[in-house]
Amino acid sequence: MLGFILTLLGCSGCRIVPAAEYGCPTADYKLQGTVTDSQTKQPIKGIRVVCAFGGLNNEWGYKDTLYTDATGKISKDYPSMTAFSNDIQVLLEDIDGFDNGTYEPLLLEKENLPVKQMKEGDGKWYGGVYTITADAELNEYIPPAR
Repeated sequence: MLGFILTLLGCSGCRIVPAAEYGCPTADYKLQGTVTDSQTKQPIKGIRVVCAFGGLNNEWGYKDTLYTDATGKISKDYPSMTAFSNDIQVLLEDIDGFDNGTYEPLLLEKENLPVKQMKEGDGKWYGGVYTITADAELNEYIPPAR
């Protein structure tokens, strides 16, 4: 009964509670990098680059696949991504067979994957702009002796 009366009269005291914000914090990311041969220091084209926001094994994260161009470079913008900046992994794999040599796969993680903040966020839900640099040198794959 009391609830019904309060509903009819209104509850002005409820207005002092701040409105909840829904969603997830976001940030803008840019992935860039160059992949080279560890011995010759020459760029390697056609390397598959899997960028995983939230980690490679996280089913809720975001994964994207790129390929290095003729100069061994990758570059892509990821606007309004859920802010996973603490757990980004980049997997580099040579999948084109013998076209440009054969290379061992390489996983870049937090300690060898610099993430630099380029622009501050708003202090609320927007975390700012970040650049992820995925420069890597791949070692030639040498099959084991038989």
